Amino acid sequence: MGGTWKTQNKRRPGAYINTIGAAQPKQDSALGRTLLIGNTQLNWGNKGIIELNSNSDFKSLLGAPLQTPEFGALRETLKGALTVLLLNNNDGTKAELTNEALPWKFSAKYPGTKGNDLRVSIVKDPNDLTRITVSTIFGTEVVDQQVIRSTTAPGLVSNDYIDIEFVEDSSEPEVSVETSEGGADFKVIPGQNKLESLSASTTYDLAGGVTEPVEITELMNDVLETEQFNVVTAAGFSPDNNIHQLLAQAVQRLRDDEGYKVRAVVPVYEGGYNYDYEGISVVSNGVVLEDGTQIDVTTATGYFAGISSATDSSQSLTYSEYPGAVSTYPSLNNEQTIKALNNGWIVFTAKRGGRVVVEQDINSLTTYSDDKPKDFSKNRVIRTLDDIATDSENVFENMFIGKINNDATGRDLFKANRVSYMQDLLKANIISYFDSDDIKVEAGNDKDSILVNLAVTPVDSMEKLYMTIVVQ
Repeated sequence: MGGTWKTQNKRRPGAYINTIGAAQPKQDSALGRTLLIGNTQLNWGNKGIIELNSNSDFKSLLGAPLQTPEFGALRETLKGALTVLLLNNNDGTKAELTNEALPWKFSAKYPGTKGNDLRVSIVKDPNDLTRITVSTIFGTEVVDQQVIRSTTAPGLVSNDYIDIEFVEDSSEPEVSVETSEGGADFKVIPGQNKLESLSASTTYDLAGGVTEPVEITELMNDVLETEQFNVVTAAGFSPDNNIHQLLAQAVQRLRDDEGYKVRAVVPVYEGGYNYDYEGISVVSNGVVLEDGTQIDVTTATGYFAGISSATDSSQSLTYSEYPGAVSTYPSLNNEQTIKALNNGWIVFTAKRGGRVVVEQDINSLTTYSDDKPKDFSKNRVIRTLDDIATDSENVFENMFIGKINNDATGRDLFKANRVSYMQDLLKANIISYFDSDDIKVEAGNDKDSILVNLAVTPVDSMEKLYMTIVVQ
């Protein structure tokens, strides 16, 4: 448990850390993980989180290839993120297939209407009728194929599209009644092997799949509390959709009340909500790709969310290139660009040579104070402060809570740990100066609390060149 603090009145054990103006760091396991709130009704796939990367089998997990037009936001997010946690609101009833002629029961891997596009084909080898090929067909594509023998029906296994349950490989025995002078004679005729009884080629359809979608905001609130990620976005939803504001408010609560230093990326909606917060980045325009595809602002939001999650505190995204983009959509002139930057918006800018860059790696903070100076509007600075807060919380919870005495020796141990960490940041050029006197660890108001004050100067990246050339 953690968060920020105003007075030393916290009830729950935890690390309460304020960040205010005045070798590499330990890598956060959430680095590169973007939570993407799905905007497309898939009618397939696991309800909740689907973990994806560039090598995932998208058709089996999402019900369609990645190049499907509806997956634009996901494609752009994957250009930057290492892992995308796609929130899927699919639920309902799974399509099934049961037939007395078959020794198996087939069930679609996931609920939803796309399960009705599944078929099972059973083909006997004309040269060896005991050799049988069982194919799973999704739409028009064979997605799984297994070869069994008529005597090894239990050997058919589930695949990425269908769960298979062995039922019985022979038909029920029959009772034959013959009448003679001495009375009726009963004879039991053994059941026949079901696969041997099938014709040379048969195809069966799964049916009964129904989609009953869950309200996406209900799932969103749960995964924000339980999943591990460092950037979240609802890229793909229309800029005027209220989900962006709800997401931003949830992220502010996570950062300030619970100490979970995640960030959100949202598309601009001019005249809409004014975010003005260091944990929220606002994207103002889109791009045009090499093949002429226009990526609108909400889809391009996915790219910035993805690349933001994969960028650590030693880097800035200012002037980083948007992969595959050749121009902007819409294009902003100099005056519009300056206005957007002053509003705290991310701007994609076309440069000579057919490349597109992030004009400046900033967030939406535009109201500055002693506690939140102008430096807080730079995302690299925020990443540094977030990393320090997150690492301090993790170390305190894993190594000190309930384990170390709250006495001078215990407090010195915690200080030594933090000094070592800060020196690592200094060596990595993430902070510009640090001395052991810059951190104070003192007893808190309660016997079980400590008070830590840390002075830190994050390094930012070069962004402006002012040069005068004197001709002699």
